[in-house]
Amino acid sequence: MRNLLASTLVGSAVIFGSVPVSQAQMVQIAMCMEGGCSCHVPGTALADVEIILGSPNPPGAADMTLVMYENEYSWRSQTPAQIDATFGGRGECPVQFEAPLIPEDGMWRIETGATDASACPLFSLAGQAVPGQVSGDTRQIGWGGWFSPRKLMHGHIGQVNWTSTGGHSWRGVVVDERLSDNSGTTGASVVWRLTLVTPTEITGSTVFEYDISSSLSDAAAQAVLKNMQCRTVTPFTARKVG
Repeated sequence: MRNLLASTLVGSAVIFGSVPVSQAQMVQIAMCMEGGCSCHVPGTALADVEIILGSPNPPGAADMTLVMYENEYSWRSQTPAQIDATFGGRGECPVQFEAPLIPEDGMWRIETGATDASACPLFSLAGQAVPGQVSGDTRQIGWGGWFSPRKLMHGHIGQVNWTSTGGHSWRGVVVDERLSDNSGTTGASVVWRLTLVTPTEITGSTVFEYDISSSLSDAAAQAVLKNMQCRTVTPFTARKVG
């Protein structure tokens, strides 16, 4: 349902384009998943939404948002920011006055770039592999009419907590661990960032960070700890190749 509904709403501005914008009230939509939403006014008149959905709009629809989530849709009187928050977002969903980008179904290939380990002395010296890296592969992806980072990263690693960062960008926390005791604190994190650039291209990066702090005042110990701080960035790109 979402695939058909989203695609139809996005394309209906062309299909039903005979109604002047100044004479029609436009629908506001929020395309949501666990982690947040993307909010748009794609140029589809409210009257056309009734035709697309096959049912009357609710009273006050002009002041409401049509929410699409999983295989369902619903009308909500909440603000876009409130809707985003209910789906686990940051409580921010700036409305874009254009149709949302939708990635094309087909064969997608992920290619990784060189890791920048300049801020990680330990890895540079030891030549260790960076955790949480995205492996390059090529596979068929059916997006379902919506950019879901889980679709692209499926099978790469275990549970990832995704959060919308606005527009067509997402942040996925793979690991975020921190341990503290009387002597100090140690923390490590692996974060993925993804942005849908065009219907056929997605850019991203893997950011690994490791930090260790100590309550010890010994200068030599602090110097050693400084060399153990680490931050690496590995870029990757996914493109539709077939």
